[in-house]
Amino acid sequence: MVQNSGYMNVITGVRSSDGSLKTDGLNEAQVPEEKVSDALATETASMFANRINDELFVLYEPSYGPYDMEIIFVHDLYTQGSRDAWRTTWTNDDGTCWPREFLGKKFPRARILSVSYDACVITNSTQGRMNSLFIITENLMVNFFLPRSKVGLTSNCPVLFVGHGLGCFVIKNLMLKASEQFAENEEKRRKFLENVGGFVFYSPFNSGVKWDLYANESGQSNTLTDCLRPHSAELSRLNEAFASLRRRMKERRKSRFLWTVLTICESHQTSSRKPGSLQRSGTFVTEGTARFDCELFRYGVGDHFNVCKHQSTANVNYQCMEDWLDSILTNSRKPSRNSMPNFDPTAENFKAILPRKLFLKLFPKKNPFYEYAAFIEAAVTFVPQGFGVDVSEDDQKREIAALLAHFDHESCGLRHKEQCCPPSTHCPEGPCHPCKSYHGRGPLQLCGNHNYKLCGEGIGDDSLLSFPEKLSQDPVIAFKSALWFWCTPQWNKPSCHSVMTGKWTPTSTDVEASRLPGFGLTINIINRIDCVERDSAHARVEKYKFFCERLAVHPGENIDCRYQKPFL
Repeated sequence: MVQNSGYMNVITGVRSSDGSLKTDGLNEAQVPEEKVSDALATETASMFANRINDELFVLYEPSYGPYDMEIIFVHDLYTQGSRDAWRTTWTNDDGTCWPREFLGKKFPRARILSVSYDACVITNSTQGRMNSLFIITENLMVNFFLPRSKVGLTSNCPVLFVGHGLGCFVIKNLMLKASEQFAENEEKRRKFLENVGGFVFYSPFNSGVKWDLYANESGQSNTLTDCLRPHSAELSRLNEAFASLRRRMKERRKSRFLWTVLTICESHQTSSRKPGSLQRSGTFVTEGTARFDCELFRYGVGDHFNVCKHQSTANVNYQCMEDWLDSILTNSRKPSRNSMPNFDPTAENFKAILPRKLFLKLFPKKNPFYEYAAFIEAAVTFVPQGFGVDVSEDDQKREIAALLAHFDHESCGLRHKEQCCPPSTHCPEGPCHPCKSYHGRGPLQLCGNHNYKLCGEGIGDDSLLSFPEKLSQDPVIAFKSALWFWCTPQWNKPSCHSVMTGKWTPTSTDVEASRLPGFGLTINIINRIDCVERDSAHARVEKYKFFCERLAVHPGENIDCRYQKPFL
């Protein structure tokens, strides 16, 4: 996982003695050049550490495990002198990147990203020219679907968009682009739209603006500013098409809470001044142009540049946004009122692949503790991580066969709930609780205090570290612990789930070490010693082949780890 690091303390405007904002048309602070240089030098390392590629940056993500929501921030126009608009747009007066600091604490399982695109209003942009929202969104759509990004492609993981100014229309165009029925990436587009939850728009100029904030900038005007003209026909068509798409998607999702828009409009006049020219100020985006097509409208605090820079969590509009995000997260997971009660299509899918009668036949001497219903209940909770979905039926069968093979090997046919006569408490260093042992428990024999702590956090049970016995007392938690290990990548290893479903791509180092996707690599991940002790690895492979045969699926390639090197 990308680790979050500090951001440069740059304020995106300065105040005069009368309290008005002097932006000089720039969306960045007027600070001494030498301080900017030092800050930029410091920021360079952290920027690349949080960077997915040139157009997508990580503001926050969980330090371990999967995420349950994605929030995408899209900035406004800027001038050539503005640096890192993807970051400075969302940085408040004290240098706090509020999406990371505020939302990251409220939604610790969310992934928060910021989009960077060329929105320079003058022709001599150092980033290259993009004069069309269509081109911008086309590039962005491709970027979202890249393997390293995978934005909006995680099942049951809602995607929320936050835009400022022109960024609102980048988002609208992006949604329309995703709704087009092209053969290329059609399945990804469909899944992306199904995961969209809603939108927050800061000062969207839906009907254009009467005065040009960037009129005094040097260089020839960029055609990106053409859409700012009052009553632009192109802008009107975009707004109408997006409104129509929202109505269709709300009907399709059968929810009045999803695909909704929260609009926050500027409340103060924006001042613009270039050296040697007269200062002028005015309301850049009025209530009348911002209010169009939204379920909830609020006045923000600040002018056009500062309305999207929440200064604290006490800000009422930030709290409104927080509540709105929470409602989207909640309602995106609720079944529609028209759905049949007590029917989970995902559970039925698991039952179709592994019926109860077959489960009992595969484990004839299992401990009654390991209930079939408990396995299904645990399996369904890991659907957001992709378990049992997003792949072909054969891949689903192979993954389940692999999981059952390891269950069989680790717990002797699901007969043992925990390790017999453990040699130690398996707590080499803290945190540990007195008189508690963290020996192997559950279908995959979860072992070690560190794993118990991470597992508890991963499955939403913070008491596992203090009560590790839960794994041998509650069958649902026991199966959840096994599925957590199965679906969660370790710090230097991919997850078994990604290896069995083709979601993991080996690096050149992995290829040289013969670590290729397939059942053999799951042995390496779970217990690398077995790849050296051939009898144990052979036993796992034979069990995997047995379960594949019972599930009527071919075992696939790379089912042994004979020549694999362990992960360092």
